[in-house]
Amino acid sequence: MDYTVGELAARAGLTVRTLHHYEQLGLLRPASRSDAGYRRYGEADVLRLHRVLALRDAGLSLKAIGPLLDGEAPQPLAAVLQSQIEQIEAQLMAQETLLQTLRNAARRLATQGDGGDAVQVLLDAMQMRRVHERWFTPKQMRTLRQHWDAMPAPAREAVEDAWPRLVAEARAAKDAGRDPASPEVQDIVRRWLVLQRQFTNLAPGMEDTMRRMYAAEPELARQSGVTPDLLAYLKQAKASLPTEQPS
Repeated sequence: MDYTVGELAARAGLTVRTLHHYEQLGLLRPASRSDAGYRRYGEADVLRLHRVLALRDAGLSLKAIGPLLDGEAPQPLAAVLQSQIEQIEAQLMAQETLLQTLRNAARRLATQGDGGDAVQVLLDAMQMRRVHERWFTPKQMRTLRQHWDAMPAPAREAVEDAWPRLVAEARAAKDAGRDPASPEVQDIVRRWLVLQRQFTNLAPGMEDTMRRMYAAEPELARQSGVTPDLLAYLKQAKASLPTEQPS
């Protein structure tokens, strides 16, 4: 059984123009021509078209599909698919990060009501996203995202609520001249470490990355209140913790 170009297009759910384009790219050529010069396609052509569409739907470029089907690709299909997987994972990570950024901005807007600058809230959230992307590797970002998504919603909200309060307590203690070795400040730094270690222990180098990021990013310090001088103060308090306390 053979098909005209129109019949094959209808069977595959494509347009005739698309089949002509595939022919120009060398992806699908008619098995024969009628006496009048019309294209005719056989069952082997139908099978090849199905393969073309399957690879296309998997995200492979049309340029890469032809060599794969013809056994002329510079890489085996497994390597091509792995590359495609990594690209899609990166795209998904970017979308998930954007989604969380928008959720955080919406949550802040709902909390502050009409009294704040809504546009600035969104701008701050997007700036924070760019800061994180500059400092964390894709693997670290993925690990953080997986850990965050695995936390129950009440636990995530508790973390988000606890950090601003803890920063404010630490700032008030510093501004009041409290001794970093005092029980009050040591209690603050203990709670700080508990919150921090939920994330810094997730991947190698995470704690060092966070420390350097906060020290180097003035925008991050502005938004979070975790300024270099506050970090230095907390470092003193951490150093004064009893030796049995993990540091």
